[in-house]
Amino acid sequence: MIARTVVLALALVTVAVIETSLLPFLPLRFVQPNLLLLIVLGIALHDGVMPGLRIGFLAGLLADLLVAQAPVGSATLVFTAIGGIVGTARPYLAPSSVTAPLILAFVTGVLATAAYGAMSLLLGDERVTWEVLATASLRVGLFNTLLAPVVLAVVRRLSTRFPVGAAVTEE
Repeated sequence: MIARTVVLALALVTVAVIETSLLPFLPLRFVQPNLLLLIVLGIALHDGVMPGLRIGFLAGLLADLLVAQAPVGSATLVFTAIGGIVGTARPYLAPSSVTAPLILAFVTGVLATAAYGAMSLLLGDERVTWEVLATASLRVGLFNTLLAPVVLAVVRRLSTRFPVGAAVTEE
C-alpha cells in the first residue's frame, strides 16, 4: 500500500511538472490537455469509486496549488467529483472496451473544463466568457481523447503493478 501511494504521488507530481513546465510552451492556442484529469480517469476506471475520489482530491489539490490565478478548491471539487462519477460508472462499462475510455476522456475533459470555467464565471473572473468556455471545453476534451490511450495504458500498468489494498508480506 505504501509503494502504491509513493508511485501514484510521484506520477501526479511528474504530470503536474509536465503540465506546468512543458505544455505551456507548445503551440496549442491557449488550451492544453489536462493530464492530471486523465490520471484521475484511469485510476477511477481501473480501481473504482474510493481510489477515484482519493486520487481526484489529490490531483485537484495539486492543480489548485500550482495555478495561482484560480481560487483554491475549485479544481479539487471538480476532480473529486469526476473521480467519484467515473468510479461509480465503472461497473456498468465493458472491461475490455476500447471506446468507453476514449468517450469518457472526451466527456470528462469537456465537463471538468466547463465546471471549472463556470465556477470562475460565478466568482466574477472577467477573463472567462461563455465563448472561451465552450471553445476551451471542446479543445481540452479533444486533446484528452488523443492522449488517453497512452496515459490510461500507463496508469493501468501502474495500478496493476501496485494494486489497491495490497498487503505487505513478510517472508
